[in-house]
Amino acid sequence: MNIDPRRLVVLSAVDRYGGVVGAASALHVSPSAVSQQLAMLESETGFALVDRSRRGGQRSIELTTAGRRLVAHAYELVKVLEDAEGELTALAETVSGPVTISAFFTVLRGFAGAALVELGQRYPALTPHVVNLDDAEAVDDVLAGRIDLALVEDDAQRRRTVPRGLYYEALFDDPFRVAVPIDWPEFDDLAKVADRDWIDGPPDSATGQAMARVRRTTGLRLPAPHLCREFTAALAMVAVGLAGAILPELAFAASAPADIRVVSLPGLGARRIGVVYRSSRNEPTPAVRVVLDALRSAAAG
Repeated sequence: MNIDPRRLVVLSAVDRYGGVVGAASALHVSPSAVSQQLAMLESETGFALVDRSRRGGQRSIELTTAGRRLVAHAYELVKVLEDAEGELTALAETVSGPVTISAFFTVLRGFAGAALVELGQRYPALTPHVVNLDDAEAVDDVLAGRIDLALVEDDAQRRRTVPRGLYYEALFDDPFRVAVPIDWPEFDDLAKVADRDWIDGPPDSATGQAMARVRRTTGLRLPAPHLCREFTAALAMVAVGLAGAILPELAFAASAPADIRVVSLPGLGARRIGVVYRSSRNEPTPAVRVVLDALRSAAAG
């Protein structure tokens, strides 16, 4: 005898809901599908399970002696399945386990680091892991499932697109400022210092994108013999008098040498900090959602 356990679930529904129609409604299938499953179960067991001689009118369906004995086992199976589903649901709702986040210096120092520390205190079973990757590598790792969240940066006027299966959410606009050596003359217009040396950023970086945008919209030359990805290194170069730089405000909050002047000018725009994560039926998980909520709140603050 080879009994399909799925048909036992159908049998228990027929008994519990008083017939084929009630079982079909509870199982979200058609009455004919329920009838077919009952017939196949009878074929598998070799027993008549439904007393068809008593059908008719408004009477509930009656099971035969074999049907009543089998349905008792069917209820036990349903209880095991319900218990298993309940345990998995509880596990899915538990805020626990590791959550890996790709982040960079200014965002960690600016707001994300404190948020992650607070999360660890509020949810002892949650373990944030921070890695430092460039944007492209971080997004690839999120897509591959190697990390859960990637904090990324762009010029605010650039629209970021992500691969299918991923979701991008903007968190924070970090305004650009001009950093120049302390011995540069005072100015209130970028054009007055536009022909001096500047520090550019890689084309895929927020600073590189901002420099290209400012050149394009203003027509200023902004010669850049230096290329630097790290803000700390760019600030050190400004401090020793090598060049000026257009950098986001959080760069100065995180590390600002004394030998620089920071100038706010109109038209510089902002760096947009966002987060990339997987988006599907089962993701983000409860633990990842908690981290996302903490990052949103910290960025808003």
